[in-house]
Amino acid sequence: MTKNYSQEELDQILLSKKLNEFYLAVIENRGELLTDEEYAEITKHEMVLDGENKEDVKDLFNQIKTDDNLKDYASELMKVMFSVGTVRHLAVLTLINDDFYDIANGKFVDLKRNKIVHFDNLTCLYNDSNARIKYFTPQEEPQIPHNMVLLDVDDESIIRSYEDRYIKQEESEDLTNLFIEEIKGKPYTLKKS
Repeated sequence: MTKNYSQEELDQILLSKKLNEFYLAVIENRGELLTDEEYAEITKHEMVLDGENKEDVKDLFNQIKTDDNLKDYASELMKVMFSVGTVRHLAVLTLINDDFYDIANGKFVDLKRNKIVHFDNLTCLYNDSNARIKYFTPQEEPQIPHNMVLLDVDDESIIRSYEDRYIKQEESEDLTNLFIEEIKGKPYTLKKS
């Protein structure tokens, strides 16, 4: 069970961490039916729908939205298709207590519902001279909705090329246990719910 932190507590924890405690990770859904909240997140953000049948799925989405008989059920049907489709996104993760926090999306990640298919320590790409964890306000960065702690980098193209390279990878081996083992420093097996 994830402890309830105030936003101020989370901000302080994140700001106190060193850069090498953050990981870039490609997260993929586990193909289980999405909750309403998870589906809302997917439709709100630019998530990558991938897999061999992604073009067929996109065509099906468009047909559902325009079909007179199906359009009333479009949201529920698309939720089911997103659940069984491959949905990936890039995250910057760190460990808070025993839970994993995605700083870009400002939420804890449920690794029983999502798997990590690629990861690297942030310091493989950046160091303290060209990246930092920083507190931002909407006045500084108009695209963020509220005050947030985020990764601040001097060269965003490094992250963009990392995302391009791994978010569309063909294979999606589940590296979640390996990821947790690396962070926690001991063998680990994710228990099924």
